[in-house]
This record gives sequence, structure tokens and C-alpha cells, in this order.
Amino acid sequence: MTFLWDPADQQDEQREEVSPAARVKLRTALWSRRGLLWTALSCSGWLLVIPLLKLSPLPSLFWGFFAQLIWMAACFFAAMVSMMVILNACLRRSWGVALASLVLATTGVVAITRLNSPFDFIDYQYRYHRTALAELAEDYRSGRLPEGGLTLPPELHSLCPSGWAYVSRTEVFVQTWQNWRHEAGVGFAYFANPPTAQTMINTAEGDNTGHPQREVGGGWWWVA
Repeated sequence: MTFLWDPADQQDEQREEVSPAARVKLRTALWSRRGLLWTALSCSGWLLVIPLLKLSPLPSLFWGFFAQLIWMAACFFAAMVSMMVILNACLRRSWGVALASLVLATTGVVAITRLNSPFDFIDYQYRYHRTALAELAEDYRSGRLPEGGLTLPPELHSLCPSGWAYVSRTEVFVQTWQNWRHEAGVGFAYFANPPTAQTMINTAEGDNTGHPQREVGGGWWWVA
């Protein structure tokens, strides 16, 4: 006796039989050409951001505030690319690709955090402008700097966006940042006499004061 099965039931059975094989085909091995390509794509954004962080403070490439916006946008792009690759690998059950992409993304985040730490940035700024700061300190010691506002040479404009330094009988202060209200700032200071923890210095136009945090080299101190 012949039984006529419902066509819908037959389609369901065929779908159940084909589905596992299709899932296997969708998986991508980590060491396959496609797996390596997806893994390389997941870390491509971080490979762009790391050198960008090193180059962004250079005056020939970017200036002040725009450098921060550029590397933040690059970090966001790198994070989105990594997330898309990881989610796509999980949907395809390509666990090797997903795990490798996750490890590379984590490594990228750690590297960015390490390279962009405040102390690293401060030390980098001092090392890059060391020669110009040494000449400024020499002029200050010899009494060639007038008290009050001082126009800085072009090579220090990337360190001090305003292009001005403040000179007094006890120190010369190069401001590297000031908020939009001009009531708080930070920068580098060279003192006539070694400062103490109680030394105070005016760091912004709004009479905000800061304290020397640590010596960065050549008699220059980071003030915040």
C-alpha cells in the first residue's frame, strides 16, 4: 500500500537533513585562506591605530585637539571591525577565527591603553621638544627672557597651541592645555630653584594654580 505524505512534511525532512551539512560548510577553519583573511581583517584597524598614536603629536601631521579626535575615531573604527569579524565568526561557528580575533582585539586595546597613558604622552612630548626647551631654559637662566608673556619659537607651537609662555622671577611656564573657560591648565615649568611639594604656579588665565608633579628632565617639571 502506498502512503501519500504531506509535501510540507517532506520539505521539513529534507531541510533537517540538509541543514547540518550546510552548517559544516559555513564553518571556516582558522588556518584556511578565508580564516586567515578574516583574522587579518579583524586586527587591521589596530595595526593602523598603534602607529597613528605615535605620529599624531608631530606638528607636521596633526595639530593639538584634532590629533585626539583622529585617533579616537581610528580606535572606534578598529573596535567596530573587530566586533563585526567576531560576530560573523560566531554565527558561522568558526570558533577558531572568533577566538583568534578576540585575542588580537584584546592585545590591540592593551597596546593602545599602554601607548596612550598620560605619563608616556608627557615623556614623549618632552623628548620630542627637548632641544627647544633646553634653549628656552638657557635663555631664562641668562636673563634674556622678559617677564610676562613670551612668544615661543615655531618648534614649540605643537607643544603649546597658544604659542605663549609665562615668565616670572621664579619660573617659566609653557602651557600645553587649557580648558575652554580658561580656568584650568597643565604644562611644563622650569624653576629658578628646585620646587617642593608646596610650590604653586599659575597654570591658566583664570588664576588656576597647579603643583609640580614630577621632573621630566633637564630641570623641567610637569605641572598640573
